[in-house]
Amino acid sequence: MVGVEMDAPANQTGSAMTTHFPLIAQIATGLCVGFLAGAIHFASLHWNVGLIVTGSPCRALALQLLRMAGVAVLFFALAKLGPWALLCGASGLLLARFAILQRVQRVRVTS
Repeated sequence: MVGVEMDAPANQTGSAMTTHFPLIAQIATGLCVGFLAGAIHFASLHWNVGLIVTGSPCRALALQLLRMAGVAVLFFALAKLGPWALLCGASGLLLARFAILQRVQRVRVTS
């Protein structure tokens, strides 16, 4: 086996599965994407409950699966960007949850 060592260079830059962005880019991307995904996810929960209450359980289940799949796909994409993007994405999702809950509580108090 002559020349085997020249077939393919070793991957010395790290894992081919993860693209490493600068730290500040990971943090900003994670927070923004996580907050937007969380805002959409938790705001659409109101529609989901409405579908259940009005007697459309199949549509409610479909919307629930769509909501969960959307968040899972976005978190998978954030994980590809790096660990800080994923962590900040989860933090952004929780911040959006907090913001949506505060908004709903204010609406209930004023109603």
